[in-house]
This record gives sequence, C-alpha cells and structure tokens, in this order.
Amino acid sequence: MEFRLSREQELFKRSLRKYCEKYIAPRSREIDEKEAGIPDEIIKGLAELGVFGCTVPEKYGGSAQPGEEMQYANIAIHELGRAELSMSLPVYTLLTIGWGGMFLSRYASEEIKQEVLPKLASGEWSWGIAVTEPGGGSDVAAAKSSVVKKGDTFIVNGEKAYISQVTECQQRGGGHCSLFVGDPSLGSKAMTFLAVIPNQVKGITSTVYKDMGRMGLSTGGFTYKNVEIPAKYLLGEEGKGFYPCMEGFNVARVVVAAACLGGAEKCLEIAVDYAKQRKAFGQTLSRFQGISFDLAETYTRLEMLKLNLQKAAWMIDRYYAEPGSFTQKDINIVVAQCKWLAPQLAVDAAKQAIMILGAFGYTKESPLEMALRGAMSYVAGAEGAANIMKIIIARDAFGKEFVDK
Repeated sequence: MEFRLSREQELFKRSLRKYCEKYIAPRSREIDEKEAGIPDEIIKGLAELGVFGCTVPEKYGGSAQPGEEMQYANIAIHELGRAELSMSLPVYTLLTIGWGGMFLSRYASEEIKQEVLPKLASGEWSWGIAVTEPGGGSDVAAAKSSVVKKGDTFIVNGEKAYISQVTECQQRGGGHCSLFVGDPSLGSKAMTFLAVIPNQVKGITSTVYKDMGRMGLSTGGFTYKNVEIPAKYLLGEEGKGFYPCMEGFNVARVVVAAACLGGAEKCLEIAVDYAKQRKAFGQTLSRFQGISFDLAETYTRLEMLKLNLQKAAWMIDRYYAEPGSFTQKDINIVVAQCKWLAPQLAVDAAKQAIMILGAFGYTKESPLEMALRGAMSYVAGAEGAANIMKIIIARDAFGKEFVDK
C-alpha cells in the first residue's frame, strides 16, 4: 500500500479544496439554517468536478477510476467535511456516492443502472439508505416492513424512520436502497433489498423531523401502504438482501468517518490558529502546555485515524478489483474501527476548540457549534452506533465466542 496519494488523486484533492474554500465554506451557515438548504449551484459545481461521479462507471456518465473508487470517495468527503461543518452537504454527498454510485453499480439491474446512475453522476438526483425503523436501528435483522411478490411486482408495507434526504429525493428526484422482510420468522434470511424512488410510485407518505444539527439536510421517515415496486428495481437476489446491505454499510461507514475526520481536522486548525494569536498572562495560549499538549493529542488521534481510513478505502477497492484479496471480516474490522473512533473524535475536536476560543467559540459567529451538532448525529448512531462497532470488532477479530447469544 502506498501512503501517498497518486498524482491524479492529489490533483483531485487540490481542485476540490480550492472549490470548497471559495464556494462552500462561506455558505456553510446559510446551508445549516435552512431545511433542505443545499444550493443547486453547489451541487452542480461538485458534479462538474467529478465528485458525484467518482463511484459511477464512465459508461453511465461517471468518472470512476476502476479499482480506486473508494479512495476517491474518501478524498472527496474528507474535503467536504472540512468545508461544511454542519455535515449537511458531506452527508448528502456521501450517501449519494456510497449507496448510490458504489452500491447500485454492483447490485442494480442494467436497466436501473442506465436509468439512475447518470442522474446521480450529474447531481440531478440524490440517493440514500432506508433501513432504520421506529422499533430500532442497529438491529437490522429485526426489520418488520414487509414485502410480497406478485408476478413482476413487489408489494411493500411498513415504515422507515430517521432517514436522510427525505425531502431532497422528492424535490430534486432520486430515492433510497430500502430493505423489506418476506417472512418475519426467518428474519435476515428472508430480506429483499429494493431501489425505491418515491416520485415514481403511489402509496408513499413522508414526514420530516426537527433535528438538533445537520439542518441543511432533511431527516424523516417513509410510510409504505401497498406500494407497488416493479421487479426490475430488485437489488441483488430476492430474499438475500441482508448481506449486500451489510456490505453497503462498510462503504457508507468509510465515507461517514471521512466526513467526521474532515470536520475534526478543521476544528483543530481553528483552535491552533486562535491559540497562536490570543494572549493571556503575557503570552500566547500556544505557550501553555495545558493547551499545546491537548492539541498535540488530538492531532495524533487524527493522523492515526487518517491512515486507518486510507487503509479501509484501499481494502474495499482491492476487494472488488481483486476478488479474494480480502475477506469481508478483514474489511469489517478496519471499517468498524474507523466508524467507532471518527464521530467521537469529531465531537471532541469541536468541544476542545470551543473551550480554547472561550466565549467566542460558544457564539454563532464561530462555526464550531455547527460542527458539534453535526457530528453528534454519528455519535448517536447513524450508520451504526459505537457499541455496535465494538461488537463487530470483537466478533470478527476474536471469534464467535465474543458474540452474544
């Protein structure tokens, strides 16, 4: 594994950093204060830079580099996380390139790839994941939303909750990878994964929640009442959707960790810059070991996470490009480590920066409170709670004896 980015990856990173600093960072507060508040022109600009197409094959209008899709996705979301600290835009993008470009490219039928992927690459549509239900999120196998197949149609009923971009997919277009169960007594052995596009079917109603953070991106739920989904929208095999879903979560957790890493990195930079300038008791704050040691610790944690995250992205790329190079267990361990560490690190970095900036850090003149609120969504459990990540690590690193019965 090469620890340095390739020349092409470095150029992509630099061009995106430049765009983010000029067009996104100055509008982050605007995005955070408006529901579904991501401006169309920003989405268009990111699409032109190849961000939304970085996991979509060229034949479908994307710009994916075969065998490097996740590495480019990692770079893209890291940069967006630095620029838009509320996490609205990073999450919108990571869902679209993860569950959209990356997952649909592998599990959707050719007809659906032709229909959906070009619209994702161009930024016209967004995409997401609809698995969580009101009765719980981490226990995916306990889902109750039902599916029955009749001829060439799947009939679905049930409810999904705490789903991102509920409003956006209906306003701009797009949909979600949604998981349904055929026989509740069989649980994960009878689950079917479907691509659901709300604007194209009848019987779907939605609601939107008021979250504490990430206000620029809607969160809500869907209710399905005898919704008819054509069989062509099947993802993978009927009744065998659980395992591709878990595979998709590995992809999603990498880019979630990348967003948290980017946000934490920016919070650290803000704190360091302030510590160099602010004086107390005749010297700058940077001269006090109580501050410099804390910042050094955060920097070290960030660098360690960054390397592990690069490894996770590289492993997933190798897994798809060179079958047999890694097992899913190998990948599960590294990805779960990143997803466990990254959200809490982002919250810690934001909190630390607020404390260093003092009263100013507590105001909305500083972007730090946005970072704190945004990162908390992933500490709370989106894409997998911290204790679930620890269970995965223990199970796959140490063996089945570490799995609760």
